[in-house]
Amino acid sequence: MSNFLTWNKGFFDSNYQLFSNGKICGSMLFDSWKNDAKGMGLNSSYFFKTENFFNPITQIINDKNEIIGTITYGSWQTKASIKMIDGEVFGWSFTSSWLNSWMITDFKEKKISYHAKSAHGTIDYATTDEVVLLTGIFIREFYARILIICLLLFIVPAITRIGS
Repeated sequence: MSNFLTWNKGFFDSNYQLFSNGKICGSMLFDSWKNDAKGMGLNSSYFFKTENFFNPITQIINDKNEIIGTITYGSWQTKASIKMIDGEVFGWSFTSSWLNSWMITDFKEKKISYHAKSAHGTIDYATTDEVVLLTGIFIREFYARILIICLLLFIVPAITRIGS
């Protein structure tokens, strides 16, 4: 059975709110200067802590301060792998060339599809695993931040050359 959530965030904000039938049911609060975040669902809170810059790995930590999973990222910024401590493995990938749709799957029965329109979107899911659902939002924001940094590294020097 498929369920739907909606999410929104400020246009220049990295904090997400998740809604079910108009009621808030979760959130992701990102650190402004690091690729870390706190995810809150109806049942638990989770902390996403990223280490390393060139070969990043994110640890997923529960509210008892136990590592319950890790995220490793693909080298071309379009895929990621999620490995939970219980052995479950998930794949994350963009599903559109405009980077506005993405999904998580365990390659069996669990699948979560995300769709974005600027600062809001929808989530179609058939699982009760809220940490995996929040992980999909985290990875998308992680890649969005990298894209912004890359754009700044290339556009700002180009603009300053034009202006001088």
